[in-house]
Amino acid sequence: MHNANQSMGISLVEKIRDDILTSRLPPGKKLTAKMLSDLHDCGASPVREALNQLASDGLVVRIDKRGFFVSTISRAEFDDILYNRCFMEGEALRLSIAAGGPEWEEHVVVAHFRLHGLPRDLEGPEGSTINPAWEAAHKRFHMALLSACGSQILLAGCDKLHELNNRYRYVSRRSPGRRRQIEDEHTQLRDLCLARQTDAAVNMLVQHYQSTGNAIFAEDPIRSSTDETAENRPPRAKKEAVG
Repeated sequence: MHNANQSMGISLVEKIRDDILTSRLPPGKKLTAKMLSDLHDCGASPVREALNQLASDGLVVRIDKRGFFVSTISRAEFDDILYNRCFMEGEALRLSIAAGGPEWEEHVVVAHFRLHGLPRDLEGPEGSTINPAWEAAHKRFHMALLSACGSQILLAGCDKLHELNNRYRYVSRRSPGRRRQIEDEHTQLRDLCLARQTDAAVNMLVQHYQSTGNAIFAEDPIRSSTDETAENRPPRAKKEAVG
């Protein structure tokens, strides 16, 4: 019974995490045990446990006497994620290119091939929706590039930043303006890595990630949807520009 309850709790965490990352639960939304219990057909106790776990991951905030809310998104937070992602993934990519052998090259090529064999969106009666298979393959490709870095701790950090960044990437896909040729960006990134052009590959990776922020904030800067959630964020460290 304990294992069953534990498995249900882990599954619920992943379901609510997915709801947040894909904006089905939008930034700033109040999260109640009843609402989430009804949504996922479960009891209130596992919901509270899941919310506490997600709060420790930074996707949910708890405000005294107010309850739980989905963490807001802002330019400041995106810049913080972007800075750390470029810093960590840039280092991981350098190490991976230096250490990667034929197996790493094959891993990158296969991950790229599988990614670009999938449609990015699915068409349905209510219009286009995100293709979960593409999203999973997209993450596998980016992690494949870093997979030979030799540090599981570094890879775990990159993995977490990828998930935090996903909320912003979903927003960027809904933003108006010129559509990015993301397939071309992935292909250029693959080719630079396989050619061992390390500096160019890292610069390409940084540009690839910065384009997400440009797409989100160029037209309509995102502001915090609740003052309370903004006040409960920890102070951000001062950062140098990433170029």
